[in-house]
Amino acid sequence: MTIKPVKKNGQIIPGLYDIYIKFGPTDKDKFRRRKKFINDLEAIAYEAAVRAQLGLEAKKTSPYTINAVAKEYKSWMKEHILGKNDKPRMLDNYVLPFFGHLLPDSLTSRLINAYKEKRLAQALNKAVIAAKKKGLPIPTKKPINRAINLELMCLHSMIEWGTKQKPALCNPLNFKIELLPYKRQIPLVATKNEIDAIIDNALDLFHKSLFCAIYEGGLRSEEARRLKPEHIYIKEQYMRVYGKGNKTRVVPLSKRLVTLLEERLKECGKEYLWDNIKSFKTAFNGAKRRAGITRKITPHVFRHSFASHLLESGADLESIREMMGHEEISTTQIYAHTTFKRNKKLIERAFYF
Repeated sequence: MTIKPVKKNGQIIPGLYDIYIKFGPTDKDKFRRRKKFINDLEAIAYEAAVRAQLGLEAKKTSPYTINAVAKEYKSWMKEHILGKNDKPRMLDNYVLPFFGHLLPDSLTSRLINAYKEKRLAQALNKAVIAAKKKGLPIPTKKPINRAINLELMCLHSMIEWGTKQKPALCNPLNFKIELLPYKRQIPLVATKNEIDAIIDNALDLFHKSLFCAIYEGGLRSEEARRLKPEHIYIKEQYMRVYGKGNKTRVVPLSKRLVTLLEERLKECGKEYLWDNIKSFKTAFNGAKRRAGITRKITPHVFRHSFASHLLESGADLESIREMMGHEEISTTQIYAHTTFKRNKKLIERAFYF
């Protein structure tokens, strides 16, 4: 049994499909039925249901549905990925309700496009309802391209993981998932004076050393949470950071950070360098308030500032990429735009009155 979109003059007729059911050993032993479906997803679901009714085996070679692969994948992530991980939420809330019942081999570019369209429509509908409740203008679109791209990358990562298991849970995708266009925003960067003021206004060594490590180590908040005393090498002046996907990187320590960490190591517990970090944001906002800073500076802005200040000091992008733990150099290049924007303002200030 197979389902194929109907074509006319080489063009696919949207929503119309031919269903071929074979009931004997030769090509003559089959009949065709033409049926309308909303999209490929509905057609494939219908095919799976008819196959089950006829007692036919699954057409594809993978014995696992995407739901089944996801169950194994989430179990593996729970065991191997420490700290914050948004993939289970993306899978459960968005990816699996749409793709879950399918075999991985059934995925096509058209199905991926159908998913994009559905998610964009859902987001717009939600935004319209919210606008009506608040008496605001009705939006015509809701920019969630980045969220949808992350969901599709999550699906791709799961399939890729499944192909590497022994035995394999699924086959590799035979097409490239095309992502929606997305222009990454230029990150906000704090000045060195602002950062020093926040660090100096921390009330204790715990938070002062933590804030300094996030800035001068370029750490994500979750990476700071996971730092252990054995990850700090005072004599050699570097720390070993465990980032996204448990990938490790080595980050050199500044003189100020060496001094603060050396003191912190004397009073911290044996398990984590900062064993209770729940009050982190409250303490950060308090230090910012005491420093008299009103700009929207967050702990993650410290990380952005680390990269931008390194670039301004003459560091090359590849070195910054390694210290930031970026997988692609294109992610790091956004800081070049930040520096360019700031330099442009300086030029305008100097030469245009």
